[in-house]
Amino acid sequence: MKTRCGIVIVLVALAALLFASVPAAAPASVSLNSYEQQLVNSINKVRTGHHLASLRVNARLVDSARFHSAEMGAMKYFDHNSPTGETWSRRIVRHGYTRSGYSYYAAGENIFKISGTYAAFRELTVSAAVKAWMNSPAHRAVILFSRFRDIGVGAVTCGGTEYVSFDVGRRIQ
Repeated sequence: MKTRCGIVIVLVALAALLFASVPAAAPASVSLNSYEQQLVNSINKVRTGHHLASLRVNARLVDSARFHSAEMGAMKYFDHNSPTGETWSRRIVRHGYTRSGYSYYAAGENIFKISGTYAAFRELTVSAAVKAWMNSPAHRAVILFSRFRDIGVGAVTCGGTEYVSFDVGRRIQ
């Protein structure tokens, strides 16, 4: 299982390097797996229930969130910031969601971890994650911040533990 997690983080890192070579002006597209899409749909359902705009998937934020989830799983930690010292906000910028050229920039992140048999039922972890975030004032604020328009989600299972990260943001030129 350790090898599988290591392979995931290497693949995510390679994707990050490839993605970094895409020109900043080029629109980037990304495919979410069904679990990641369920998370986006659930978060958007909560937002529209509060009369807020739905979030659109941003490839750079997906890249950042997938990298973070894979790193948490491979290194067995649970935190917004990496044990290497990189903050979540630096990671988002490193993965291409930069402030440069924009008059307005805001970003946020929520993470979730669940272990055991519950983690095996991914559709249940979606509702558990969103419920936990909505029951925490700081995490709820990230979901319901009216100015956010972009989202990226990443999820990985390592050793029976599900690690989820979602990054949100907004940039205005």
